[in-house]
Amino acid sequence: MISIIVIFGFNRICVIMEENGQIYSSLTFICVDATVISLMNTCDGIPHCPDSSDEVATLCRHVVCPMNMYRCSYGACVNRTSRCNGLVDCVDASDEITCNRNPNDICSDKEFQCSTIQRECISLDDVCNGYKDCSDESDENATICREYPCPEYTFRCLYGGCIYQEVICDGIKDCIDGTDEDSNMCATINCEGEKCSQYKCRDEEFACENRQQCLPIAKICDGIRHCADASDENSKMCKIRECPENWFRCAYGGCIRPELKCNSRLNCYDWSDEDESLCAITLPEGACRLPAAKAGTHYNVSGCSRCRPGDIVPELTWLDYTCDIESSLQGANRIYCQSNQWFPSIPNCAVKNEIEEITCPPPFEAYGTIKRCKAMWGPHEGWLPCDQALPVAAPLIVKGWRVEKEETLPWQATLFSHENGQWRFFCGGTLIGERIVLTAGHCVWKTSADTVRVAFGILSSDLNQAGENAQVIDVENIKLQSAYQDHESNYGSDIALLILKETVTINSIVRPVCIPWRSDATLTEYQEAGRFGLVAGMGLTENDTFSPVLRITTMKIISDDKCRQNQNRDFWKYLTYTSFCAGWANGTGVCNGDSGGGLVLLQRLNSSIWEVHGIVSVSPRRLGTSICNPNFYTVFTKVSIYIDWINTIIENISIIGPPDRDRQPNRDDIIV
Repeated sequence: MISIIVIFGFNRICVIMEENGQIYSSLTFICVDATVISLMNTCDGIPHCPDSSDEVATLCRHVVCPMNMYRCSYGACVNRTSRCNGLVDCVDASDEITCNRNPNDICSDKEFQCSTIQRECISLDDVCNGYKDCSDESDENATICREYPCPEYTFRCLYGGCIYQEVICDGIKDCIDGTDEDSNMCATINCEGEKCSQYKCRDEEFACENRQQCLPIAKICDGIRHCADASDENSKMCKIRECPENWFRCAYGGCIRPELKCNSRLNCYDWSDEDESLCAITLPEGACRLPAAKAGTHYNVSGCSRCRPGDIVPELTWLDYTCDIESSLQGANRIYCQSNQWFPSIPNCAVKNEIEEITCPPPFEAYGTIKRCKAMWGPHEGWLPCDQALPVAAPLIVKGWRVEKEETLPWQATLFSHENGQWRFFCGGTLIGERIVLTAGHCVWKTSADTVRVAFGILSSDLNQAGENAQVIDVENIKLQSAYQDHESNYGSDIALLILKETVTINSIVRPVCIPWRSDATLTEYQEAGRFGLVAGMGLTENDTFSPVLRITTMKIISDDKCRQNQNRDFWKYLTYTSFCAGWANGTGVCNGDSGGGLVLLQRLNSSIWEVHGIVSVSPRRLGTSICNPNFYTVFTKVSIYIDWINTIIENISIIGPPDRDRQPNRDDIIV
C-alpha cells in the first residue's frame, strides 16, 4: 500500500501505511528512498532523510510557519532566533542572507528577499514566474526554481520557472532563459502546410488540429489548454465525452476533479469553474475578472503589464485586443470594465479554418419590410434564405448612398414634445432600424413616451410644415441606458433608444444609418487623421435663435488629449471612455437644440456606407448663461461602447406582422 502525505504547517496529516507487514503510524514520513522518519522532522531546516527529500521546496512550500518561527526561502520553518546567528539553519542558507542589515530592513515572512545589497522584497507569488522581479534576477535562478512546483496549466521553463501556456512560441521570450521560444519546439508548434508532415503523432496520441503537437489522450478535455490552437479543449469534442462520476463539467464540456471547482485558480479552460454565481463570490464594486486566454487572441491590460487571465482588475480598466491573423477580430478592439462586466462584449479572433465560416445574423423582422439576401462572391455565391445565419466571404455591408448637398440626411430624426396643446421641436435623433431611434439620454430623461413624436424626412422645425414626404410616428417606449443618471450632472452614458409604435416606410428620403457593430476602429482612424464627420440639427444658430430649417455641418474628430487641452479643467469630468470630442473650436459647431443628433462617419475612405459613431451630448456654456460656447469642442457619446445594449433591445422588440416572403427578388436587394 502506498500512502500520500499532505502537510499544512504543523497540523500535519498523513495516512497510515502498511508495507511488508509493517504498519507505520500517522506521525511518520516515508522518504523517497523508503527511510522512515518522524513527521515532525520534515521541513525543519535539517535533512533527516538520507536523500534530503524531507527538505525540498515541493514539500515545504505548503507549510505555514507559526509567528515565532522564521520561514526559509524554500518553505521550511526554523526558530526565529536562528536568523543571522552565524550558523546555517536552513538547508538553502537563506537564514544567513543579508545579515549585515538592520532588522527593520528585512522582508516579512510573506515576502521573498532578493539578494541585492539594498533591501528589495517581492511577493512570494512572484517567485519563479518567468519574470525578473528582483533587479538581480535572484528570484528566477535555477537554485530556487529547479524544485519549484508548476501548476498544471503552466509551462515549465528549463531553469524551473512557470509561465502561462498561451505565451509559448509567440515570438517573445517569457522564460528568463528563453526556453519557451526554443527553435525545435516552436518549429513543431508553428509549422504550416507541408512542413507539418514531418511531425506526425503516434496512434495513441492526440494530434492538435492546426499545429502538429502531440498529446497523451488523457490530456484531452481536462480543462487545460495544451495545444497552441486549443483544439484539445474544443467544445464540440468535449461535450460528447463522458466525465468521470462526480467530476465537474466545465461549460464548454471539459472535465475537472470536483475539488478544483471554486478554488480561485484556472482549472476550466473557459473559467466556468470560477463563475461568480456558481461560487457565490461577489467581486469588489465595479471590478472585473480578466477573461480566459483564447487561441490566437491577445490583449494588453491598461496599467498592468503583469496581469494574467483570471486576475481581478478595478473598474474602468480597459483591454486592447489583437489577433494572430490580421483583420480577424470579431468584436470591439477595446473593451472596458464597468459594473463588474466587460463592455462591450469580449471579442474573438477567427482562426484560419474558421475564416470561411464567418456568418452574419439574419436581418431582424419588421412589418412591411421585404428581405432578400444574396451573396455576391465566395463559396456561397447566390440567393440565400434570410431567416437563418448568412455565410459570407467578406463582412456584411448594406447598399449605401451618397448624400448630395440638396438632400437631407435620410436617417435624421426630429423629436417633438407636446406642450400647451402644441407639438414643439426639442431634440434630434438618428434612425437605426425600422422602429428604433437613437438619441441622447438627457433629451428624454423622465419623459413620458406618449408626449413625444418623431418626424422623418422634414426640413422644418414646425411640425405643421412637415411636407408631403414626411413621416410622423408616435413613440411606444423609451429605453434609457441604466448607467445614465441626469441628477448627477456628469452626462455619462448619455444615450437612449426610442421604440416607435409603427415602422417607418424606408425609401430614398427616409432610411436608417449603419451601426458600428464590430468596433470603434473607424472612429480611432478619424481621430488619428483629424478627419471630419457630419452632423445635422435645428438648434441655436450664430444669432442665438433656433434655426427654422435643418442645417448640416462638418465636425473634426479630436483626440482626447487635445480636447482636454482646449477645455477648462472643470469640464474634464465629461471626458470619459464613454465619450469623445469633435468640432472646430472657432465658433462653428452644434449648440442648444442639437442634442441627440447623430455624428456620422464614412465607414472608410471612398466608401458610401455611413455609420453613426456619436450622439450630441454636452458642450461648455458661455459664462453666466445656459447657451453653448462654440469656441470649445463638443462632447459626443461614443456609440460603439453600447453596441451590446442596443443589440439586446433590438432582439426583444416584438414583431409587428409577418414579413412578406412571397415577393420575387429585384434590384433592391440586401447584399451580403
